[in-house]
Amino acid sequence: MGQATVPTTSTVPLFTVPSGLCNVTFYSLSVPTVFVGTSNKVSAVSGLQCHSIPTSFVNYVSSSGGTFWGANTAATPASVNFIIVTAQA
Repeated sequence: MGQATVPTTSTVPLFTVPSGLCNVTFYSLSVPTVFVGTSNKVSAVSGLQCHSIPTSFVNYVSSSGGTFWGANTAATPASVNFIIVTAQA
């Protein structure tokens, strides 16, 4: 489990999803809204609003990895918590 901080009015890389089979879950308990996307151009218009309810997805064996970015449009810092599971039973 990890946590990434998104400073005031900025866009930063949150976490990198590895290629291949894995499960990813992320959420934010911060009051400022963080918008998440796979481009460093993510914004309130183009990004997924990161809620306190966890968002999950599965990468399949043939999936390539990628970096997820977070944008904070508020005047206070925010954080995003994430879990990446690569071990499969």
